[in-house]
Amino acid sequence: MHGYSSSEESDDPKRPRPPPASATSTTDKKVKKKKKVPPQQSINHIWKTFQKRTFNKALAILPFDPVPPPVSPERPNELMIAGYERAVEECRRKVKKIIKECRRVNQRYRDPGWDLDWDLKWYKGHCLNRLGATDWSINKATLADSSASVPKAVKRVHEIFEKPTFMKNVDGRDVQQGSIGNCWLIASFTALANEPESLRRICVEYDTRVGIYGFVFYRDGEWVYSIIDDKLYLKSPTWDSRSKQRELLQQIDREDQERVYRQTYQTGSKALYFGKCIDQNETWVPLLEKAYAKAHGDYASLVGGWIGEALEDLSGGVTAEILTSDILDLDSFWDNELSKVNSEFMFGCSTGLLECGYGDRVGICEGHAYVIMEAKTLSTGTRLVKLRNPWGKIRKGIWEGAWSDGSRDWTPEIQAELGHQFGNDSVFWISYEDFLNKFQHFDRTRLFNDPKWRCCQRWIGVDVPWKPQYNEKFQVKLTKDSPMVISLSQLDNRYFKGLHGQYRFELHFRVHEKGRPNAEDYIVRSHGNYLMSRSVSIEIPDMPAGDYSIFISVKAERYTQLDSVEDVVKRECKHRSGNAKLAQVGYAYDLAHSKAAAHLEEVSRLRSSSYS
Repeated sequence: MHGYSSSEESDDPKRPRPPPASATSTTDKKVKKKKKVPPQQSINHIWKTFQKRTFNKALAILPFDPVPPPVSPERPNELMIAGYERAVEECRRKVKKIIKECRRVNQRYRDPGWDLDWDLKWYKGHCLNRLGATDWSINKATLADSSASVPKAVKRVHEIFEKPTFMKNVDGRDVQQGSIGNCWLIASFTALANEPESLRRICVEYDTRVGIYGFVFYRDGEWVYSIIDDKLYLKSPTWDSRSKQRELLQQIDREDQERVYRQTYQTGSKALYFGKCIDQNETWVPLLEKAYAKAHGDYASLVGGWIGEALEDLSGGVTAEILTSDILDLDSFWDNELSKVNSEFMFGCSTGLLECGYGDRVGICEGHAYVIMEAKTLSTGTRLVKLRNPWGKIRKGIWEGAWSDGSRDWTPEIQAELGHQFGNDSVFWISYEDFLNKFQHFDRTRLFNDPKWRCCQRWIGVDVPWKPQYNEKFQVKLTKDSPMVISLSQLDNRYFKGLHGQYRFELHFRVHEKGRPNAEDYIVRSHGNYLMSRSVSIEIPDMPAGDYSIFISVKAERYTQLDSVEDVVKRECKHRSGNAKLAQVGYAYDLAHSKAAAHLEEVSRLRSSSYS
């Protein structure tokens, strides 16, 4: 090392010496110091990376096959019934055309885009599984394995039911959940069936002989239709397929083994894999569930949800989330809301969603959706609430306290007054006080049955800042005093599961008089939903005429364990063995995002011109 010498080195005259240091030695070089950036400037630079001139969200998964743009992204002051009637007219037209075609060639309808039968036989599972996930493993081994919890066969309605009926005996007590975690949806079917006309309103055209059914659902602010055939999944394989059931039956020496097998395992509602009616010949529940699953791409997309969102989809209403502890006046809640169930509102309820409890509360199952069927004040003044568990199983998940079936509170007179009979239909009564004590969370869906209700809506895209803040995004003019419902929604990503990305968004808004943007001057504000994230809403019974501004705030949370949209597309394109599922979900994604495409392009253009 230069500049260091030992005594040994000094004493050895033959040892080569290092050359003398030059004038340009490194020790004499001047080191250029990097100019230190002021702290504030450094912080500003960090935040600048969050400011973009253009929107970075992908708007099209299939840019080479663009979806047609919406006819009108804005619907100013339109009667709410108008959008429903447009969807109904289009659905009926298409169904009638298919019926005519099928009769001409003497064939039942086979849905070419959503064929359960061939999807199962070819082990695709596209009608069952989400993009990039395998909720049901469909292969030769699982279809032959009696212990595997997968659909084993597909048959048509006339092959399953001895005397099939469709919407002949509509009753909320007739609904039963199948082998899938969609109690939120099945509970909404019960609510819908409390008013049979509500069910007939969404099944708008059908032909049971041809095997075609047309339904309409409310999606992202507009009514859409879903047309299906009558093929349904079964729990057991056909007689001609290998099965443990057949092997056991063949051990019995009788001539009619095949007939007994079909009667036992493949006949009636009991044979169905998914949702069903308790009535062994009624078919509206499995067909409605199938149409809803097709609208979302697959059955797996129906796993987990909130009854309030399902009620919105089936009724076109607006849902608000209510916590029991937040109710100010319990008497007013009873008189003005709960007592108007089925006429002005629909209700779902649940408990223990965010707590680690014991699994049930005097029989009521925690983390499970129940539907409110009726609220009644007895002649004695006692207030009772009638509920139903969508499981539809005997004595499972129902209230076991006061006013439960067989309790001493009942008298023949009260049973006659309520028209209640003890039974096994999963329906139970509970006092209003116990109801509020045991249930914590309500989904209240406002119904717009009055034909005078009007709707103004607009879809836009917004930047989501790192720190949430309120910005004015909408203006509303009310020409006269009126009740008013305001809902701020985001696209329903249940329609494109697998392409929903890494972010979860939380929505908030405030309503101000126009020209008074001060944060303290708001008239009313939304109360963020703790559980439902698709939308937030407020209802104002009597809003004065005037001009109003709506300020919105969006909070984002990123879940890095999830795949980004671009990573999913890259993976599917790289490892795919077929492109059908990506094409299906990608189209649903593109269709949803087309609502705000024009707005986003215009904003990007304006930003680019301002920076140039």
